Amino acid sequence: TRVLGWLQARHEARAEPAVLLAAQLSEPDAVSRATAADPKELTRQQAAVALWISRRYRVAPEPISRLVKEAWHVGERAGLDPTLILAIMAIESSFNPFAQSTVGAQGLMQVMPFWRSESGTPDDNLIDVATNIRYGCAILSAYLTREDGNLMHALARYNGSRGKLWYPEKVFNAWERYWYVKA
Repeated sequence: TRVLGWLQARHEARAEPAVLLAAQLSEPDAVSRATAADPKELTRQQAAVALWISRRYRVAPEPISRLVKEAWHVGERAGLDPTLILAIMAIESSFNPFAQSTVGAQGLMQVMPFWRSESGTPDDNLIDVATNIRYGCAILSAYLTREDGNLMHALARYNGSRGKLWYPEKVFNAWERYWYVKA
């Protein structure tokens, strides 16, 4: 059993940071929070952001309130600003939870399906709002660690455009214009 424990510890130590964070952020009860929320249950800041997104993207406030609440919940757990997460969603999917890119990225945060295998949970549904936000935050957090906290570089990695600044600038522009300043 000592050898088995040692082998398990070595295996865990070699795991990718995104995999470890995804496991830490795993929430079996996330489905219960998945589809809609009463905007009156949000904090004042969350409600203001949800109302703005609802109007800007012409989506009912209840489903937008749900994803805003989820962005706050997961963002706080992952150490990410929830308004940054929302800016990424705006750029990646225009808040369409069913979005799919031409290369196969799925959901609000456009997560590539290979991340399911990387996390050890190949059956996860990336179209599920809570799951997609959890994956997106775990991936971005891992890239922030890999890039020594440099958000521009981490965002470029997130988008697959490492070394180029067009994507991080797009996210920063949305973040500053819509949420960072107003929230």
